[in-house]
Amino acid sequence: MNAPGVGLYSISVRGLDVPELLAWAAAERIPFIHLRGGPRGVDLARRAPATLAHWRHCARKSVPITGVSADLDLADLFAPDPGTRAAAVRELVGLARAAKALGAGWVRLLACILPADAGAFRGRSLPSVGVPLLAELHHPGWLTETALATLEELLDRSPQLGLLADTAQLGAAFHAAGAGAGDHLERVLARTRVLHLSDSGRGLDEPGHRVVAEFAQARIAAGQEIEVAMEWTGQPRTRTECLTRHREAAAWWTDVQRPC
Repeated sequence: MNAPGVGLYSISVRGLDVPELLAWAAAERIPFIHLRGGPRGVDLARRAPATLAHWRHCARKSVPITGVSADLDLADLFAPDPGTRAAAVRELVGLARAAKALGAGWVRLLACILPADAGAFRGRSLPSVGVPLLAELHHPGWLTETALATLEELLDRSPQLGLLADTAQLGAAFHAAGAGAGDHLERVLARTRVLHLSDSGRGLDEPGHRVVAEFAQARIAAGQEIEVAMEWTGQPRTRTECLTRHREAAAWWTDVQRPC
C-alpha cells in the first residue's frame, strides 16, 4: 500500500476500455488505477485468462492496477441463507483470482448494510482468497459504538481484512455521529489501507472531507501506509473533466499534508 501520489478510481471516467484507460493515465502522469471489477464494472470474474494477461501486459507498460472493487457487500459473505453466502463466495473467489492475474494488491467490498446484532459476524470467517479484502463503510451507522465494535472484532480475527475510507461517506457519517465521532473516526482510520478523495460534483471543500483527510494524514505521518486515489462521481465523466478534478484533488491533498 505504498504507491506514490494520488491515483484514480476507474469509475471517474467513461468511454475507455482497460488498455485505453491505462495508456491515458500514463500519458497524464496518473500514477496508478483502482479498477471497478464487479459486474457493474469490467466484470473481471468472467474475463478470459488471455484478456487478463493482456491487461496485465498493458499495465506493465503504463501504470499499475493496484486494487479492484467488487459489487459484493460484506454482509453477503455472512448472509443467513447458505445459497446467498455460497454465491457471494464464488463471485469473490473469481474476482480475487482475476485481481491476482492483473497484479492488483487488494479487493474492495462494500459495507452498505449494518450487522443485525453485535454477534452477526461471530461463528463464521471470511473466505481465504489470496489477496487482502478492504471493506468500504457506506452507512453512517458504522461510526456508532455498537457497529464499530462489531466490525473491530471481525477485523481483529481476520488479518486479510482492512478498510477503505471514502471522504464523502465518512465525512457525512462523522457529522451525523455526534458525541464520540472523533474517537470513532480515528479508530476507522487506524484500520484503513486505502483512502478515496471522493468528489460528487461539489468539490472537496465541505468540512467532512477535510476532517477525514486530516485523520488519514495523521496516520500516515505516524508511519501507517495508506494508498490515496481520487474518485469523481459527478458529471460529465469525460477525460477532460476527470483530469481537471484529479488535479484539483491532488492539489487539495497536498494542501492537507502541509503542516499548520
